[in-house]
Amino acid sequence: MIFQAKINSSVSRPVTIDDICPNCKKPTNPHLVNSSYFPLGEEKTSLVLTFRCLGCKHFWTEEFIATRHRINSYTDKYEIEHLKVTPSLPSDIPISDDVELVSPIGKQIYVQALKAEHEQLDHIAGIGYRKALEFFVKDFSIVTNPDDEDKIIKMPLKQVIEKYIKDDDLKTFALASAYIGNDEGHYYRNNPDKDFSHLKNYLHGVIHYMEMKLNFLDAQELVNRSKKS
Repeated sequence: MIFQAKINSSVSRPVTIDDICPNCKKPTNPHLVNSSYFPLGEEKTSLVLTFRCLGCKHFWTEEFIATRHRINSYTDKYEIEHLKVTPSLPSDIPISDDVELVSPIGKQIYVQALKAEHEQLDHIAGIGYRKALEFFVKDFSIVTNPDDEDKIIKMPLKQVIEKYIKDDDLKTFALASAYIGNDEGHYYRNNPDKDFSHLKNYLHGVIHYMEMKLNFLDAQELVNRSKKS
C-alpha cells in the first residue's frame, strides 16, 4: 500500500507499506496515524510513520531514510530507503564457548528459537527449544560416551537422558525439559500448567550443568595427568 511520508514541512514522497499487520500477522488496511521527520544532516532525513491496524487495534512504526539529490537550483530528487528494524537479541545468551564447541548446532537452534520468541512466535519458539534440548543432550552424551555414538544418535531423547546422564541435577532438568518440550510439539498437553517459558528455564539449567560437567572433566583430566608426572 502507498502512503505519503513527510520529508519536511512542505515536501512529501510516496512510500510502500505491506498490508500485513506485524502484530496480528493478518491482512489489514492500516490507518496512518502520524508521519514525522528528523533531519540527519544536510542531505539525509529520518522518516517515521506510525500505523494502527484496524483489526487488532495495535500500533506499529515504519522507518525510512530519505536522501536528497540536487538536480538543479529548483529541483531536488529524493531516494527513499525502507529500514527493516528488528529487535536485537540479548547479548547474554547463556551458552559458553565450551558448550558451543560440543554442540554447535544446538546453539544455532537455540538462537533461532530465541529469534522466534522475540517475534512473538511462541508456538514455534517452544518447538525450537525442544529441538535444541535434543542436540545439547545427545551431543553431550556422545562426548562422554564416544563408543555409543551410533546408539545415541538413533535413540529417543528420554532414553538417552535416562541411560547416559549420570548427574541427578542434570538429569532432572533434562527430563523436565523433555516433558514440556513434547507438549510443545503435540495437540494434547500432559502438563497444561507449563509452557515454553518453563521449558526455556529448564533448558538453561541443562546448559548450566553441562558447562559445569565439561569443566569438571577438564579439571579431572588435568589432575589425573599431574598424578602420573
